[in-house]
Amino acid sequence: MSFWGSAFPLIKIILDFMSPFLIALIRVLVGGTVLLLVSRRFIYGVKESISAILNIGLFLILLNLGIEFSPNPGLASTLIYTQPIFVLILSRVILKEKINLLQAMGILTAFLGIFASVGGGGFDLGSLISLGGGLTWALGTIYYRVNLRDRDVLALNSYMSLFSSLIIFPVSLLNFKIEWNAEGIGLALLVSITAQALGFILWFSTVRSIGPVKASSAVLLVPVSSYLFSYLLLGEIPSVIEIIGSAVTLTGVFLTFLPGIGVRK
Repeated sequence: MSFWGSAFPLIKIILDFMSPFLIALIRVLVGGTVLLLVSRRFIYGVKESISAILNIGLFLILLNLGIEFSPNPGLASTLIYTQPIFVLILSRVILKEKINLLQAMGILTAFLGIFASVGGGGFDLGSLISLGGGLTWALGTIYYRVNLRDRDVLALNSYMSLFSSLIIFPVSLLNFKIEWNAEGIGLALLVSITAQALGFILWFSTVRSIGPVKASSAVLLVPVSSYLFSYLLLGEIPSVIEIIGSAVTLTGVFLTFLPGIGVRK
């Protein structure tokens, strides 16, 4: 999970050299090309395109904007990785899946942690965008599970990444900031290969194997590693309230994966 966790502070650094939209564009083009070279084909269609918009295009834009407007990349990571909570809620609403007692407690605990993380004084723009990213990712995960879970992961993700560039490129023209700096370009390429190509291969393979809710439990360490890398790379030290709130949030997420007493439909 280290390449996912490290991506958050790395993106914070890259934002000094280019816009969040351009970072997303480079990420999908480079990552998609790597996936295409590995898979040597891609799967395309209407369902695949919708999944690309939700899981990659819109999600990456919100992720980058959340990092840009958040005081600490680790906090943005924690809020984005509330995704499992939203997956659980959407699975209940859309797929009519049961929620057990511990899962219900986990949802409540996670939301209490979210409010604590932002200091209880209201959500800033970065927090709202990051939560929006988590919700978008959850919706995309449910869509993928229902419509695309039998597809070849590499071929599907190569198409979804490259197709997303068609969505991101027009948006990037609204703020086409870039400084041709070796550090910025190099870090953007690094994030594209590790977080986009390798990261999404692992994520969607896990979702296809064990389902979206259980797969989400594997990423609980990403916010933790994000805080660690934010300190190592940026010298960012989270506040006490951010630490407590994030810990409560992740505890709530963890509770949703434990077996418990079922709640009737």
